[in-house]
Amino acid sequence: MNQKTNHPATTFGIVGFPLSHSLSPLIHNSIYKDKGMNAFYQVFETEEFDQNIIRELRESGVKGLSVTIPHKEKAFALADQADGPSKIMKASNTLIFEKNSVQAYNTDGDGAFRSILEWSPESLNRGKTLVLGSGGSARGIAYSLATSGKVKGLILSSRNETTGREICSLISENSFVKAVFVDPKDLLSIRDQISLVIHTTPLGMKGQSPGPFIGEEFFDSSMTVFDIVYNPLETPLVKAAKNAGAKIIPGSEMLLYQAMKQFELFTGVIPDSNDIEKTRERLSVALAKR
Repeated sequence: MNQKTNHPATTFGIVGFPLSHSLSPLIHNSIYKDKGMNAFYQVFETEEFDQNIIRELRESGVKGLSVTIPHKEKAFALADQADGPSKIMKASNTLIFEKNSVQAYNTDGDGAFRSILEWSPESLNRGKTLVLGSGGSARGIAYSLATSGKVKGLILSSRNETTGREICSLISENSFVKAVFVDPKDLLSIRDQISLVIHTTPLGMKGQSPGPFIGEEFFDSSMTVFDIVYNPLETPLVKAAKNAGAKIIPGSEMLLYQAMKQFELFTGVIPDSNDIEKTRERLSVALAKR
């Protein structure tokens, strides 16, 4: 007799808004199935995210959450304890519910860094890295890159100058990398210094303003461009960069690697290369249908 039916499945999920296009359930539920785990991952779409929602989810048996736009800063604020990247960047994309506490982690930076190492490691030290945006994803990615010891210099540009400058200060205080804020209108003047561009804003995402954040005239064939939007994979920014001959890292790679780290945090099991390859294939098939 199958003993699994005697125990309720361990429940994990994702909070954010909107979530109709989230591929996280596909990623996590497929690995649980592959590994014969009695676990289930579901969607908790919510415009608000507060202590009451966390309490309700915990009471219903949820053990961990992926957190996406627009709740990453809120997730950090609601946690009892947090990892280093979360603390410094004041944003988290993973919550684990322990018996008496909520633990926060940020796997965005890890996901982005592993994607870059996989696809274009040379872009990290050939010139400077430009991060576009100043939201939760920008924070996690900028911190991870700055503390990796691999980047030559970090430039951040965002429409919100206050949060952009705040991130630069946090990076400069907590790493050996000096981060500099540049106003979007002045980016063309520094294009020759840039070897890697990472776009972290929702511009170009399905249902959002198309952008692009910067036009085709900024890019050239010496650059690597990583737009973390993956729906669609070819955003206006990616098209502009491609037309200029830049190397492209697919946005789905960050989704893949940050989810692998989340899976490890949720289950205590480290995904192997087979898990990563299978998940990459599933993402590719799912994205091709969109």
